[in-house]
Amino acid sequence: MAEYLSCLKKARGTNDPECRWLAKAYLQCRMDRNLMAKDEFKNLGFSEEDGGEENKLEKASESLKSTAR
Repeated sequence: MAEYLSCLKKARGTNDPECRWLAKAYLQCRMDRNLMAKDEFKNLGFSEEDGGEENKLEKASESLKSTAR
C-alpha cells in the first residue's frame, strides 16, 4: 500500500500505468486472502490492456505480499 501511495505521489496523482499495476496487485492480494469478494478486474475499473503483462502484476503482487507479512 505504501508503494502505491508513493507511486501516486511521484505521478502527481495522475492515472499512471505503474500505479495501476500496484493497485491491481493490491486488489488481487485482497481477493487471494478473502478480504474482499473475488471479482473480475473489468468490474473493478481495469481494462483488458491492464491485464496484458502478467509478469508486472506478479512482481507487484509479490512485493505487496512480502510487505504484508
